[in-house]
Amino acid sequence: MAQPSPIRLLPPHIADRIAAGEVVDRPASVVKELVENSLDAGATAISVEIRNGGLSLIRVSDDGSGMDAADAALAVARFSTSKIRTLNDLDAITTLGFRGEALASMVAVARLDLLTRTRDALEGVRVRAADGQVESQPAASPAGCSVAVTDLFYNTPARRKFLKSPLRESQLVRDALARYALAYPGVAFRLLVNGKESLVAPPASPLERIAVALGREAAQEMIDVNWEAADLRISGFISAPTLGRRDRQGQFFFVNGRPVRSGLLAVMLERPYAGRLPLERRPLAVLHIRLDPHLVDVNVHPRKDEIRLSQERSVYGALSRAVEEALIPYPQTVQDTTGIAWPFADGVGGFGALRETPVGYAAGGLEPLGQLQNAYIVARSREGLVVVDQHAAHEQVIFEGLLAGAEGRALTPPVPLALTLREAELLQPFLPALAELGLELEPFGGNTFLVRSLPGAVGRLDPRQLLDALLDELPGCRSLTPEEVRERLAAKTACTAALKAGDILSPEEMAGLLQAFEAAWSPATCPHGRPAFVLLTTEELERRFMRR
Repeated sequence: MAQPSPIRLLPPHIADRIAAGEVVDRPASVVKELVENSLDAGATAISVEIRNGGLSLIRVSDDGSGMDAADAALAVARFSTSKIRTLNDLDAITTLGFRGEALASMVAVARLDLLTRTRDALEGVRVRAADGQVESQPAASPAGCSVAVTDLFYNTPARRKFLKSPLRESQLVRDALARYALAYPGVAFRLLVNGKESLVAPPASPLERIAVALGREAAQEMIDVNWEAADLRISGFISAPTLGRRDRQGQFFFVNGRPVRSGLLAVMLERPYAGRLPLERRPLAVLHIRLDPHLVDVNVHPRKDEIRLSQERSVYGALSRAVEEALIPYPQTVQDTTGIAWPFADGVGGFGALRETPVGYAAGGLEPLGQLQNAYIVARSREGLVVVDQHAAHEQVIFEGLLAGAEGRALTPPVPLALTLREAELLQPFLPALAELGLELEPFGGNTFLVRSLPGAVGRLDPRQLLDALLDELPGCRSLTPEEVRERLAAKTACTAALKAGDILSPEEMAGLLQAFEAAWSPATCPHGRPAFVLLTTEELERRFMRR
């Protein structure tokens, strides 16, 4: 008797759920697909509402072109799209969406309610779809489209299990919406999370939109990029070398209006910053790359997150040249009369009414005049008046000392610290990295560790306090490279050990900190990218007092 074949076709309802996982893997991907549809429909205002991290409700509403009854019913079917008609259309895609899978994928794993009306219609239509069933009926509707997705993954509980907490999923939704807000500053965006506004971005200039998405301080430090050659154009903004972050979360790339992820684009962005920005810092960027759509293949990833370029070397090289030209006013190093190499050439950007600048004070030295609110050191320099954030300055001094490989300070006798089982398991893989920073820990049976030495730069910090701070940081280090781990742990150690706002300093202590700060390689910012000081120049004072 013949054995039954082990290969069989999957039932449609199972195949649809598997296929849906390629497009819809979490609430943020639902928002991404729906927002792209809204933008393709010419929307000028897009509102997103989520509840319970998007699992209970995701609603995306827009004022775009809308759909008539026939198109609305067809839109929830697989591979239905208004953007592709022939095979040749795939070679020059100019829209964000094109696959025709988004709504059908959502219907496979959630309940969908679509309400829409075209601008010239008197009546709209409502389409409800779930469990393979589709219902359509006339309904009152504003012009545009509103799609509500409820009970996400209700029929695939295993997928729900792998989602993060509602708070984290909400943050991922906000991050996704912020990317489109940066890409399309002329479109209004609004996000409601559990009934409360989380993001409000009215139509604005590109720089104003950066202020909304990345913060006003970041926007004040951005440099314009505008580079063009033949049919390739690169435009947008990059951060001045006075501003940097420890990760690449502030880097955004758009190719023909499409947000893309690319490690190579990040590398080519950062290359011109060599000698201008410390190795452990990353620049911020919001960059648009425009080129012939025939040279871009956007059909290489189910969620359209990645692209393939037919002339990669040209595009990547152009990006570096565009950034290099924008950074011309910021030479790589400057030697002053003290022999100290400073990484910045002159002052840039604004900081409140005060102008932030990383040079000018070193040659003449800093003379402390006193403390302001026990948080800032006010000092006199050759250039004018300098206000130093004592925590940020001390943090940077410690951070650079740790990365330079300063020896640890032995503890005699060693200090035993008892941890929980989870803490001990979390700590064990990072013992070599901590030892490189001067924090030597030795297993002492069970969940107890002996602290044999502390980093020399942290002073008399309590070992338990330092270890508790580092334990909070370790979960985020699991996916990092060894060098990134070292920098991150050094930054956390420096932040924990540094002076705090409220610490009262003697004149000698202020002078000692300023002297160490002057010798720092990168005094402009702390390890987290915050400005460490501001300079009120003599010229600025003369202008304020109308002497100029």
